[in-house]
Amino acid sequence: MLLHLSITNYAIIEKLELDFDKGFTVITGETGAGKSILLGALSLILGNRVDTGVLNDKEKKCVVEGIFKLTATNFQDFFKENDLDFEEETTIRREISSLGKSRAFINDTPVNLNVVKDLAEQLINIHSQHQNLLVKNGNYQLTVVDSFVGIQPEMEVYEADYKMYQQQKNELVDLKSKENKAKSELDFIRFQVNELEALKLQENEQQHLEEQLDLLNNAEEIKLTLHEAHSLLLENEDNILKKIKLILQSFNKIAHLSNDYQAISDRLNNLLIELNDLSREISGFNDNVNFDNDNSEFLSNRLNNIYSLEKKHHVTHSNDLLNLLANFKQELAKIESIEDVILDLEKEVSALENKLFIQAKVISSKRTQHIPKLTQSIQQNLLELGLPHSNFVIKQQINNELKITGIDKIEFLFSANKGFEPEDINKIASGGEISRVMLTIKSILAKSKNLSTVVFDEIDTGVSGDIADKMGNIMKQMSNDIQIITITHLPQVAAKGTNHYKIYKEVKGGKTITDVVVLDQEGKINEVAKMLSGKELTKAALENAKNLISN
Repeated sequence: MLLHLSITNYAIIEKLELDFDKGFTVITGETGAGKSILLGALSLILGNRVDTGVLNDKEKKCVVEGIFKLTATNFQDFFKENDLDFEEETTIRREISSLGKSRAFINDTPVNLNVVKDLAEQLINIHSQHQNLLVKNGNYQLTVVDSFVGIQPEMEVYEADYKMYQQQKNELVDLKSKENKAKSELDFIRFQVNELEALKLQENEQQHLEEQLDLLNNAEEIKLTLHEAHSLLLENEDNILKKIKLILQSFNKIAHLSNDYQAISDRLNNLLIELNDLSREISGFNDNVNFDNDNSEFLSNRLNNIYSLEKKHHVTHSNDLLNLLANFKQELAKIESIEDVILDLEKEVSALENKLFIQAKVISSKRTQHIPKLTQSIQQNLLELGLPHSNFVIKQQINNELKITGIDKIEFLFSANKGFEPEDINKIASGGEISRVMLTIKSILAKSKNLSTVVFDEIDTGVSGDIADKMGNIMKQMSNDIQIITITHLPQVAAKGTNHYKIYKEVKGGKTITDVVVLDQEGKINEVAKMLSGKELTKAALENAKNLISN
């Protein structure tokens, strides 16, 4: 139950404090006085989004705070799940900064806006004027039935499974699309694999072949170089080794005379040893060098084949071709295994579909079981609201197609006049009739949802006189079980309020602001009288107002 509402710096409200009590509270005021603004502020602590346009003073923050009375039985689990301290008088607060930043609090603990919304949906329901049109919406009609039946837990399980089912179906369609595309590319990929495998490439082969071919292409120069070196080192009569030996022999004779000469002698000796080794190695190369010119053609052809495939596949090395071959083989394996994946997924989809049909049939059966009672309750309320010849029917059509709501299609059919078959309520119900149907539905849902507070924003639009009186009676009756707050322009409804607030505008300091006053008995009589006769209070209007209030 809403105990207190505090609004600061919202639209044309500077500061407003409202205390609420149980029972039936009415809010009246002239058009434009700020009744809708009050609801807009209240919607903030119910989790609605907002922009900085609502700030009265752009330099200050907007604060809306509501205090609700809760029962531990109904709400302790929610507070525990969200790591919040439970208090019987719980405060929900929204703050909107001048920069448009929003913060939400539950009992002074910062929370995500979704947490506020989840809590508020269990506390209070606001029925705004445009919601009368909801009764014409098929999804809303189904929601009405489900709320009355009380199958929310079953629907939550079904909806979660249905979303998984849709996800798997989409995945299956995607896989089949990929399979069709892959199959069209299968022959091409196999050709690429066969072509690359036929080459029988080895790792780093291109580099090795290029080195071999380079040697063959320079064979003559290599032979000439080896021969000349061999001759200069060993074969010539005047060869290098012989000269080095003579020089070494000369320095050996004088080495004992100086350390410097000894050092030269040692170096010459080392040089001679190195040249002997080098000459033997060159001699070996010269004796064994043998270039196969026929192999040159083989190497050239092999490299040309490699280069050709590299160019085709836009790579620069034979190792890249090996990587490409591995990728092609992996792609082939995927294509060849996708059929098995599709078959497994088809089995999963089919199993989940069967499970959903079982769930949907149970849900449908519960709807079927409760629809007559709901229809009877709505019909009885419409009778009390001045529609004695009305005929209200809830048509349930069971389909073979799964939807997020199950397998049922629900339609509200209505006829206000005797002798006429009920038709789609969207086509034939007038504004006043829609208001009465909606009030009837809200009165039933309020009980089934265990709400503690319902706010009506001019739900009585389109009615007057005796019907308005009867709608007021229903709201008054509802207030025996839950807190009812209604904004109304009708004196018949306002007269039935246990608590009466009047919203008005006034100019203060050259600025228009909205304020509210709690009416005592005399103020209530005067307000209802004004609603009956206008600003000029007459004795007859006052007497009429007293009669409305006393009755």
